[in-house]
Amino acid sequence: MKINYGEVVKKILDSRKKTGGINKIYFVACGGSKSGLTPANFFLTCESKKIQSWVYTAKEFELCTPKAFDENSIVVTLSFSGNTPEAVEVAKLTQKVGAVSITLVGKEDSLLAANGDYIFYYGDEPKYKYSVGSIAIALRFAVELLNQVEGYKYYDEMQNGFNILDDVIEKARKYALPGALSFAENHKTEPVIYVMASGANYSVAYTTTTCILMECQWIHSNPIHCAEFFHGPFEVTDKEVPFLILLGTGRERTMDERAINFLQKYGKKITILDAKEFGVDILGANVCEYLSPLVFTGVLSIYSHKLADARNHSVDVRRYMWHVEY
Repeated sequence: MKINYGEVVKKILDSRKKTGGINKIYFVACGGSKSGLTPANFFLTCESKKIQSWVYTAKEFELCTPKAFDENSIVVTLSFSGNTPEAVEVAKLTQKVGAVSITLVGKEDSLLAANGDYIFYYGDEPKYKYSVGSIAIALRFAVELLNQVEGYKYYDEMQNGFNILDDVIEKARKYALPGALSFAENHKTEPVIYVMASGANYSVAYTTTTCILMECQWIHSNPIHCAEFFHGPFEVTDKEVPFLILLGTGRERTMDERAINFLQKYGKKITILDAKEFGVDILGANVCEYLSPLVFTGVLSIYSHKLADARNHSVDVRRYMWHVEY
């Protein structure tokens, strides 16, 4: 289902003209879904002068609702099943307050979809068509919102980036395969793997640790921001501790390189995934840092499945999730 972002944003803005307009947006979800909304939040935080943007885990938003949350707000929730209880409660709260509820769902017949003023459905798209997946949908909406509220200088460049994104990711995944096989073989018995990144890519580090290593592989892990690395975490560095670093291509690259230089001096088990090697720069000099999480997501999908194969530990196996009360 093709989404007309321009039309949706115009309707939302028109609906709030009499009350002062849209000035706040909250991206609210759980786990990997929350992380998938983070690039859109990062984009607006960096680029918008008029729209305040935040990311919340859903239960916290429900229990510790911001005082600023009102009818001039947009709340974007995300759940592939459409039935994540915390996300559903936030969508219900949004409609009760009179704010704009946008729900991103993989299943149209769901509780979350039933509580959305605007429903962005992505369930029927091909598995690896990242340009129309949930991360891209949230980011596309954020770009359109910014452009209509205050203008975005690089709007056309961003649209071109989206247009060629799937081709860039397909090539990046093929390029990544040898490295993924090597990583899997070298790390299949590791009890802990740390993942580092910064900027918009930090969301991918979070997903990799939380949803891939911890949830799907039961490997101890933690996402480390490259700039925060030197404020405590670097003390665990030694020759036996593995680090996986996502090296960005935008303004964040300076932070990433500083961390890498330290790790290469004092560590040994260092794996670097360089956005430039995966063709991220092709997406546009002024927008590639915002699109790079999508490329890294495609690449790390290869890494996660090859690691699962090497460990003989299916990504579908769970001990607690869906099996016990929690």
